[in-house]
Amino acid sequence: DVGLYNTFQGVTAVSSNDVWAVGYSYNGSIVQTLIEHWNGTSWSLAFSPNVGTSTNYLNGVTTVSANDVWAVGSYCNTNCSGSDLMTLIEHWDGTEWSVVSSPYAGALNGVSAVAANDVWAVGFVRISSTIYTRVEHWNGTAWSVVFSPDPSASDNELYGVAAVAANDVWAVGSYGYPEISGMIEHWDGTSWSVSYRPLSGFDNEFDGVAAVSANDVWAVGYNEGGHALTQHWNGTAWSVVSNPNVGTASYLKGVAAVSAGNVWAVGSSSNGSAPGRTLVEHYTSLCATPTSTPASTATPCAISFTDVHPTDYFYGAVLYLACHGAISGYADGTFRPFNDTTRSQLTKIVVLAVGLPIDTTGGPHFTDVPTTQPFYVYIETAYNRHIISGYGDGTFRPFNNITRGQLSKVIVIALGWSIDTTGGPHFTDVPAGPNPARHPFYDYVETAFNHHAISGYGDNTFRPGNNATRGQIATIIFRALSQAR
Repeated sequence: DVGLYNTFQGVTAVSSNDVWAVGYSYNGSIVQTLIEHWNGTSWSLAFSPNVGTSTNYLNGVTTVSANDVWAVGSYCNTNCSGSDLMTLIEHWDGTEWSVVSSPYAGALNGVSAVAANDVWAVGFVRISSTIYTRVEHWNGTAWSVVFSPDPSASDNELYGVAAVAANDVWAVGSYGYPEISGMIEHWDGTSWSVSYRPLSGFDNEFDGVAAVSANDVWAVGYNEGGHALTQHWNGTAWSVVSNPNVGTASYLKGVAAVSAGNVWAVGSSSNGSAPGRTLVEHYTSLCATPTSTPASTATPCAISFTDVHPTDYFYGAVLYLACHGAISGYADGTFRPFNDTTRSQLTKIVVLAVGLPIDTTGGPHFTDVPTTQPFYVYIETAYNRHIISGYGDGTFRPFNNITRGQLSKVIVIALGWSIDTTGGPHFTDVPAGPNPARHPFYDYVETAFNHHAISGYGDNTFRPGNNATRGQIATIIFRALSQAR
């Protein structure tokens, strides 16, 4: 750290021993650019020039080669919220960082390179009271402004860019005010156009984009209500990909693709008035049907439940568990995600989802679960693994509904998590004691929360006595399994 406040905004890697991070630092009087370098052993501060007398920001960085790295941002001298804001572009030539002329008003948020003579930067420019998208291009000699569409008459901004090829570049951002909607723009080699505007309503935007190939592109952000948003391009159309949401609000800000089926997204989450937390999500092609076939040729799995849709919060979880044989639907083709779940149904789902070998040693252990009972083998397996227990009268009561508190305990024990109540209590109705008394499921609810397997409601309650629905159970088990991987 070099100033009173130091922030990194972007990172890029040439190799495992050549990594650059960029951002800004405040020394008490002005904001200055900040660049650091990883040489495989340690991080070191790199000299980076400053143009503005008041503020200098670097927001994005990309790599062409070890001696060809670009960083973009903005600078200003006085009126940093108005027309004085200017684009800032810096270049590493293998020896030093230097400012490259970009005499344009505005700010740049992201940068991506196709080749040494084909680099794109995106952001915004404020003209009077209107904000327009700003796109700049490097042709190997100079930076120039390229026209980009503006869907709104008020605010339009691009936050991220990803280049696949000279005729295939994607940019993401938002448009509109006070109602904000996400947008995705595309360069086809000739012009930029709006490719997708999936949402309408308040507070929706895309903040990050990453490309694996021409038919494998990811965009992340958030939608109305603070739900993490993930979209995927398959070469033909954009579609929603369900992903976990942690706490009462989740936001994804950046995404990086290692390969097809190996994608990382980062951001933050919050839970009511509790402090915000970092959020990391990982996509691992969970929709592939389990098989010994290599992932690159695995057969995609699909579900046909008429009441489970890609826009549902539980869609990805239901897809994964159904494809792996842990859950099933009803004869009429429905899943009934809002139905309550019984103790026996949950036990079966957990045993199958975790992959526990069937073990009926010593059974039957419950008077109301004879060997002929359909769930007998799963209940006995869970009992022998100390995941479930019965009642004082020797019964299991397999057809009683499972509660959210009971579900938390089952998940924690099934996955072998050590009790972790760090930061608790997180919910007003699951107290730590002594006044009010410690809730019977406190340890398990807090542990599941700290493993990002559960979340609460907007009023900071968990409602441990409420029955758990099939959709909730699928989501919580899926999150738990994701954390256990």
